[in-house]
Amino acid sequence: MASLTSLLGLARDGMVAQQGAINVTGDNVTNATTPGYVRRSAVLESQSTAMGQPGGVYFAGIARSFDQFAEQRVLDESGKQGAANARSQALTQTESLVAPTGADTIATKVNAMMDAFNELVGYPGELTVRKDVVAKAADLAATIAATAKGVTSQRADLVQQAQGVADEVNQRLAQIGTLNGQIAQAQAAGDPAAGLRDQRDVVVSQVADRLGARGITGSDGNYVLFGGGTALVDGTTVSKLSVDLDTSGALRIQVVRPGGSQTDVTTNVVSGSLGGIREARDQDLPQVSQQLDQYAYDLSNAVNAAHTAGYGLDGVSGRPLFVTPTAVAGAAASMAVDPGVAADPSKVAASSTATDVPGGNQNALALLHVGQNPIGASGTPAEGIAALTSSVGVKKSAADGEVQLRQSTVAQVKALRDSASGVSIDEEMVDLTRFQRAFQASVQVMQTADQLMQSLLQMVQTG
Repeated sequence: MASLTSLLGLARDGMVAQQGAINVTGDNVTNATTPGYVRRSAVLESQSTAMGQPGGVYFAGIARSFDQFAEQRVLDESGKQGAANARSQALTQTESLVAPTGADTIATKVNAMMDAFNELVGYPGELTVRKDVVAKAADLAATIAATAKGVTSQRADLVQQAQGVADEVNQRLAQIGTLNGQIAQAQAAGDPAAGLRDQRDVVVSQVADRLGARGITGSDGNYVLFGGGTALVDGTTVSKLSVDLDTSGALRIQVVRPGGSQTDVTTNVVSGSLGGIREARDQDLPQVSQQLDQYAYDLSNAVNAAHTAGYGLDGVSGRPLFVTPTAVAGAAASMAVDPGVAADPSKVAASSTATDVPGGNQNALALLHVGQNPIGASGTPAEGIAALTSSVGVKKSAADGEVQLRQSTVAQVKALRDSASGVSIDEEMVDLTRFQRAFQASVQVMQTADQLMQSLLQMVQTG
């Protein structure tokens, strides 16, 4: 009787264990396309009894097929992709400011001013021609100033964008801290908390996209999330990101601890969309502004040098066509036609001497030659603006190339991770069949044991 009873117990345990394994397989199948889901495996362990008797099998729980190395590769590459995307988007806007499509560009306005100078050479005494020179010069100055102010405005917008990203990161850091607590409670109760771990992995990947992240699980199960070179989450202890400007006007990114202490991590933020925003705002755009300022400074001084040497219709010389810039910094944003010339186009200096007024055109030729001679290190006015737009285009092209590269690398590392952690329907079908047949075999053992017990009872009763 004892052996038959044990056989029934073995069959019962086998049915329960295989049923648990079937449930795990079913969970894998139904979540095969669920983002962040990590494949589960049924943990079946044999039992032993005294005297070496078979103890059967029991369902010991589930195990996540989680490859921490592969996951970290995904986080690293996702952070780089986030940075590349953010920088590319910022430079796309910058390119539209410096080199917009259509005719409303600095280059076309330079050509228009030179055409007006050329017209002045032919008709130096015509007031309408002088008015056109002033109008074209003012249009060019306004376009350069608007471009410079647009770049400055974009830098301000990127500060707000960075602060928005920091807010998103802070929300997710709080979620990770909460999930850490829930996972710890579940583990204390004997629950592996696979679903909660999946949720945490998804949120961590979102942090990586925005900041770059690296997670470490300690031997005690405590999870620590690093970003910006410092711990952001340690168990349920959560820090926050703060974004503002330092004394030089550059982005400053700090980690604020729960106690209020702050750690400057700016130089460590090179990944995620926050890193891409920082690179575009504090490296790419200042270079564009400096080039534009230098161009405005050189062009204004070159035109003014020619213009001040000539004479207006009133026989007076020494007047600049553009407001004379006092320094390179800010020259583009402040570029404008001299108010005195703007108010009275007759002051446009076309003649090289007072005696040549009004028909002299030698100084008009000098103004025209400004467009044909180098005004600075970048060459002629046309070459200078071409160098500026080309510089922005090269930066944008490099950023776009980085985006394409990171799309490829992210796809590769995700494929590597999914090969270890993802669900394969074919494999699950094989497992499902295997567990189903094992369950059926356990049922057959139980039926056999029951029949033997019935036969034994009948023999006892009739004996």
